[in-house]
Amino acid sequence: MARRRTKIKVQTPAGTVEEHDAWEEEFETVREEWNEYKLLDGGSVRIKATPHKIYRLIGPDGAPLRTADGDPQVVVRQTVQVVASD
Repeated sequence: MARRRTKIKVQTPAGTVEEHDAWEEEFETVREEWNEYKLLDGGSVRIKATPHKIYRLIGPDGAPLRTADGDPQVVVRQTVQVVASD
């Protein structure tokens, strides 16, 4: 599958929704693990996020958008699974 340019809606930290041009990235899962948390009452919670789509935001000039720290801006569409026990 070739890289595909698309438009996506992104919620900003301020809570507004903006539309951005983005590249939909191809990816393969290398490893998926559960994060496990022990609760103070003796129970536990396990959490796993599974990405379905990964987008790299791009500017009007076609170059990747970057954060203030210089990192590429990416958006991950994911499913989160949660398992709790007593």
